[in-house]
Amino acid sequence: MKDTKVTGLVAVAVGSLFVYSGIKGFSILKAAQNVIRGTGPNAGQKASLLTTSQVDTATGPGVANPTAGQWSHGGLMNLWIMNGGSRATANNAACHAIQESSGNASVTSRNPDGGTNVGLWQLDTPGGAGRGFSITQLQNPNTNAKVAIRASKNGTDWSAWATPGC
Repeated sequence: MKDTKVTGLVAVAVGSLFVYSGIKGFSILKAAQNVIRGTGPNAGQKASLLTTSQVDTATGPGVANPTAGQWSHGGLMNLWIMNGGSRATANNAACHAIQESSGNASVTSRNPDGGTNVGLWQLDTPGGAGRGFSITQLQNPNTNAKVAIRASKNGTDWSAWATPGC
């Protein structure tokens, strides 16, 4: 009976560590080592969703105020999915974001229609997909992803973008 309780407790602890590491984007091995050392599962680790050192203000997708830094291809796929985008279209969506903004969430560019293209998917204001949003709002990676998901019909229609995707 005692062995069953210990085994169950260990299984719950290990499972919790896996879930925590997956949600936070941390290495399971590093998280386990840190727990054994008594330093906490995320000591000294930064989330792998962003490729810049700006992770200290957020860990990436799903955070209320995510960092508007340089995003990796994998981070962009996660961002797409975490904001309601289809897993099936996430790779192509990430390619579009890389081609449009080089993965930089805060980048802007002038649009020939007089508007401004903003953020990861370079959403056009005031007359394009970014209509009704401020530049600051569209520089938020979560907002930019949600608008891009809607405007591209969940990644199935990229006709409003000048980039070919993957």
